[in-house]
Amino acid sequence: MRQDDTLSVDAYGPAYFAAQIRKSDAKVAWQYGRILTLAGVSALWQQRVIDVGCGAGPALRYLTNQGALVLGLDHSRYALEMAAHLAPDAGVACSDSSVSLPCATACADIILLSELVEHLTDADALLRECSRVLRPGGRIIVTTPNLWDVRRWLSPLAGKTWSAYTDVTHVNLYTPTRLARALRAAGFAQVRWRTGLKPVCWISSRRLRLRWFIPYPPAVGNGLLATAIKAAQ
Repeated sequence: MRQDDTLSVDAYGPAYFAAQIRKSDAKVAWQYGRILTLAGVSALWQQRVIDVGCGAGPALRYLTNQGALVLGLDHSRYALEMAAHLAPDAGVACSDSSVSLPCATACADIILLSELVEHLTDADALLRECSRVLRPGGRIIVTTPNLWDVRRWLSPLAGKTWSAYTDVTHVNLYTPTRLARALRAAGFAQVRWRTGLKPVCWISSRRLRLRWFIPYPPAVGNGLLATAIKAAQ
């Protein structure tokens, strides 16, 4: 779900989720496969995964195809209807993640917060809830815009607005170090982060049928990923 104290759920209507619904299977597989690889997740078979703020369900579709037991949570009923259509093998439930998660304690192996925390004025409360819901040794994966993104400084020089500033629902942007501190404060251990979830650009060769991508330099890349483990009790 993507909602804060000042923005109505109406801000997250069909137009907001249209890009998620249109996203191809290949793009979904690359995006979430890369996120899981960077987070150190190698196998999903029978893993209990909760996608908090699942939106229209692109991650749910990928995760269920990998054999995970998946629950998607969102505050938008429209998004959940789309998610149930895109990922019929996943469970979905309406939930305001800024308040609490409708899940038992220590019931999940992995919790995914993909492009969510920037929409919440109090993401720290959600991180504490995720710590409650994860089993000891379970993993949290967070992706969000990166305040150290080099494009944040370069965009104004080209007369443009940095992409993270164009979304009025972004009310809580993070640097890598601030996100790492928030995870530790919520009780997580083994906190790691990296940036550059998306490449600078793709290079393709039709003749060789190959594609390469040029990555961003460390720390200043497009997109921030942090992952951590719930410490054993």
